[in-house]
Amino acid sequence: MRWLLAFVPIVGAIALVVAGIVVARPALTALRLREAECTVTSSSISADVTCKCPLGRNCRSTFPCLEIAVLYSDKGRNSATYNVSGMGHNTTGHRSLLVDTQGLFGRTPQCAVRPCGKSADDNSKEVTGYQESWGTVGQQFPCFYDPDNDAEVSRTVIFSSKWAAFHALFWPVLLIFLSLAAAYFICYRFHCWCDDGIWP
Repeated sequence: MRWLLAFVPIVGAIALVVAGIVVARPALTALRLREAECTVTSSSISADVTCKCPLGRNCRSTFPCLEIAVLYSDKGRNSATYNVSGMGHNTTGHRSLLVDTQGLFGRTPQCAVRPCGKSADDNSKEVTGYQESWGTVGQQFPCFYDPDNDAEVSRTVIFSSKWAAFHALFWPVLLIFLSLAAAYFICYRFHCWCDDGIWP
């Protein structure tokens, strides 16, 4: 029974860490993002990247790294003017690399998408499809940038509400608190910390 009392807080702590990484961090980043207009300047697929797929502890796969370079412009910032090869005119903006969502900010290498299914062929098809959809030189679309870090821009925004961060952190913390309170109450009631307690 004692291991059960310790198990629930551990599960809550694991849930807190996972929710913090998967939901809370992208949500907090999303609150800083500003909308801009992106123009693709180059698109290339480089060497394969090894990743851990979510289909088992020992599952490993690969995907080709797609790098999409863009210029993004925003009326609220000073801009430089570049001549973009293949576009036939000058384009105003800030140089950056495109990623699909802000959850991919800071990943190394900087790949636009990171599909990691069990099949490397399926991953490769997904990357190629993304390049065809969003990697054509001269293509323009809305994007989002972080004013504090212009190394990457996001094509879409996920978990953009502050409530997403709140719920991602609140419920695991509540689970930890309630399980610790329950463990204390049960041990206090049955004196489980004593040598002559009810539980072995």
